[in-house]
Amino acid sequence: MNARHLLPSGERSVRRRLLAIDFATADIATVGEAISMILEETSLGTDDRVQVLGNALVMEALRPFWIDGRSPGEAHRMLRGADPELADAVEALAPMLLSRAEARDTAERAVAEAEALLGAI
Repeated sequence: MNARHLLPSGERSVRRRLLAIDFATADIATVGEAISMILEETSLGTDDRVQVLGNALVMEALRPFWIDGRSPGEAHRMLRGADPELADAVEALAPMLLSRAEARDTAERAVAEAEALLGAI
C-alpha cells in the first residue's frame, strides 16, 4: 500500500503543493508561503515556530561570514561591517532566542529528573 494514501487528504494536498514548487526559481513570496505551510503542518506551538524562524534568521544572516573557523563573534563583526541594520536585528533577537532555548533545556531536564524520581519509587 502506498504510504501517501494513509495521510489525511489535506496533508496530501499540502505535500503536493510543496512538491510542485520549483525552489530554484521561486520568488520570495512563494518561499515564504512554503515555509508557512511547513510550519502549519507541524505540531509546534507559536513559541517554537518563532524560535525556529528566529534561529533561521540568525543563521542565514551569519552564514556568509561564519566560515573558515571564524567564531560567531567574528562572523557578527563582519556582518556589522556589511549590513549594520541586519546586525542590529541579530543582536536584538539573540538574547530572546538564547533565553528561550535555555528555558526549554531547563524544563526538559526538570521533567527528566522528575520522571527518574517517580521511576525510583
